[in-house]
Amino acid sequence: MGSGMWLRAQSAPASAAKIASATAIPATVPWRQFEVTAALYAWDLHDEGVEQVLDNVQSMAGVNSVYIIGQMHPERRPETSTTYPHNPMRPFWMAEDARANWNFDPKRYGRIKPRPSDFAWLADTDWTRLFVDAARKRGLRVGFEFSHSLVDKQRVEGEFADLANRNIHGEITHVRNWLRPVCPNQPDVREYAVNAFTEVIEKYQVDWIESAIVLMDESVGGDPARGGGCFCAACKKAAPGFGIDLEKIQAALLKDPASQPELGQWQQFRFASVAAFYNVLQPAVHKAKPGTVLRYDIHAKNIRDFGVDIVQLKPHLDALRIQDYSEQTGQATAMSGKRTWLTEERGNVGPDFKLISGVAVRPRATPELIRQGVKIAVETKMNGIMLGFYDGADFPNLRAVRAGLVDAGLPVAPA
Repeated sequence: MGSGMWLRAQSAPASAAKIASATAIPATVPWRQFEVTAALYAWDLHDEGVEQVLDNVQSMAGVNSVYIIGQMHPERRPETSTTYPHNPMRPFWMAEDARANWNFDPKRYGRIKPRPSDFAWLADTDWTRLFVDAARKRGLRVGFEFSHSLVDKQRVEGEFADLANRNIHGEITHVRNWLRPVCPNQPDVREYAVNAFTEVIEKYQVDWIESAIVLMDESVGGDPARGGGCFCAACKKAAPGFGIDLEKIQAALLKDPASQPELGQWQQFRFASVAAFYNVLQPAVHKAKPGTVLRYDIHAKNIRDFGVDIVQLKPHLDALRIQDYSEQTGQATAMSGKRTWLTEERGNVGPDFKLISGVAVRPRATPELIRQGVKIAVETKMNGIMLGFYDGADFPNLRAVRAGLVDAGLPVAPA
């Protein structure tokens, strides 16, 4: 896309016409403290007990914040080993697809409503309430994450098929078996995200809310013929507001997937569509509770293939998490790649934007690599670390986090 066309796309009303301007996070928000956060799941809290889990992550890893992944994508847990290392009730768990582990009010929602767990012991207990209350009593900061699936695959292929990403042939995208992303240009999708995020914030008064949502499925290598959308009706309706004709672009790319300038226009449209989604979500998050941080999870190094340009997305976010788990390779040589990625992202967003680095604590990681991971995070000027993940963590690896913090000269509460 030429610079003039792209400027018009940025300033055009778009489905963009109704986008509110982002409100700034006050300068008084305490971001100077190095964050050490543990991610937890409702089933782990059930199995091990809320207090026991918090005891473990505080005493062993020295965390000062915790968050619950309150809506997860389908995945076998633990992810990187055969069985849980310390769960007393089950060897593993199959996480359900986009089930709400918070106590939602159906009347708050429009066409799309959250879907509760199929298991009564998860659906009938407000695990987010138990978690938040217990963490607050300990003086911990608390957060909540929506993981990759915003709406479950079953409903996206059924009653919400009109909301699904569509590939260049008009078919629902099938890049990976378990995921069916919903389109960020769909008004019903935006309404649902705003309702869900703000309900969680208002009900539980969390300090931050994190999005790991995949809104555009992967277009492998940025090639529209290899996977991701979106060429759906909502995108075609929104496209003129971004300064493009998506119908013409689709026709050109069907003839030649490398056709220029159409390929570049399509890629920029994906970036702009995701940014516009968060430009709707961020003001709603701030209005629900001033000072709440909207954090985005960079879940892949090839994040641009998912329609995400961090530089374009940054104005509509308050923080980023970089999902680097090099420690779990068990290879010291992998750590240079971690340093490179963290350094690149710090350069992308500037010195004052909040960045959190992942540090793997799962079995293939070693205490030595974990200590090195903490050191790299500090040296690359991260604002904190996130431990991936407690459910599959060996306790020696959790203790290595505390040791790494001490090595880095950071203040850590006594064990």
